[in-house]
Amino acid sequence: MKRILIHDFGGYGFPVTLSNSLQSRGYTVGHAYCSSLITTPRNVTKTSHDVTLLPIQTKHPLNKYNFIERWKQELEYGHLAQKVILHFNPDIVISANAPLNAQKRIHQTCAKHGIPFIFWLQDRIGLATSQVLKKKIPVFGSGIGVFYQMIEGQLLRKSNAIISITDDFIPYLENLHIAPERYHIIENWGTLSSFHGDPNMWSKQHQLSDLPIFLYAGTLSMKHNPSILLDLSLQLGDQAQVVVVSQGKGADWLKDALKQSPHLNLTVLPYQNPDQLPAMYASADILLVLLTEDASEFSVPSKLLTCLCAGKPILSAIPQNNLATRIINKSGAGFVTKPEDHDMFGHQAKYLLHHPDICTSMSEKAQKWAQENFEINRITDQFETIITLVQS
Repeated sequence: MKRILIHDFGGYGFPVTLSNSLQSRGYTVGHAYCSSLITTPRNVTKTSHDVTLLPIQTKHPLNKYNFIERWKQELEYGHLAQKVILHFNPDIVISANAPLNAQKRIHQTCAKHGIPFIFWLQDRIGLATSQVLKKKIPVFGSGIGVFYQMIEGQLLRKSNAIISITDDFIPYLENLHIAPERYHIIENWGTLSSFHGDPNMWSKQHQLSDLPIFLYAGTLSMKHNPSILLDLSLQLGDQAQVVVVSQGKGADWLKDALKQSPHLNLTVLPYQNPDQLPAMYASADILLVLLTEDASEFSVPSKLLTCLCAGKPILSAIPQNNLATRIINKSGAGFVTKPEDHDMFGHQAKYLLHHPDICTSMSEKAQKWAQENFEINRITDQFETIITLVQS
């Protein structure tokens, strides 16, 4: 019986469904994740089918905004992940979302002990790191960024296989001279679990008004633009309320803005416990998805997939060339605006408010898309094929 270790640094919900599905097929699965993140919601709370949860916890919560401290913690995390791998003793490792310093240690551990390693390419972290460092450290940032892109390229070339979440990354893999038979495209998926809850109870618990809710839930980081949410609240006025469920720099920025304009129909809440999520999504009238233009090269907003599963109209401000835009347009589940066009974002929001029939149609199309595309057995078949190829 094969032993598989799924490592998802971010602790997202959908990889857990893959672990459960593989376990149900007779594999022994360990699901590893970082349990030290403050700014990522806790989605790994329970599993079925006896999957072994393997939380990896650093001495202190990961500091995403102090680069020196973060570098040290990423090295610490890689060392801890190495111990988890050796203790679980898997026949294969699939690793996603890990900071490159940690991913390098994970790969080295696998290579040293003859364990096939699959790089699950969720984001182009090397490029993202390079763009951030250029802005934060103008003189040395470019050089450090090139170094991290080099590390990522080396890891991808050395991996036994690559699973990319979008074919938008194919030109990048081709530039690294990686043969087509070594990479595979499996788009991310949402978790088809119950999104039914008591919206009134959740709204009352957080002292929200009876106005329609535009909900943004999830990470609000450098690749998102919190100012568009503030502008949306200004444009909607007393017609609706904008509710943001997030933590970290973007959420703190909005809280500071609220101190200057406390009259706005804008509420910022911390991440909710998993048992509160169904009621939270049920309370929303329209769900929001954001991604800045410069982040499109290296990222796809996975929160869109949860929005589709929730079966609500989607209003997004994301780049036109992103996979998320193609999904929204194909599904008919919402509107897409350019990230920098705050006026159009507000205009589309008002349009949805005044056209409940359009919202109903979008809701139905969102649910239909999720049901047709997120069936976990079909997705597991794809992963199992790759696992078999790597071990043959």
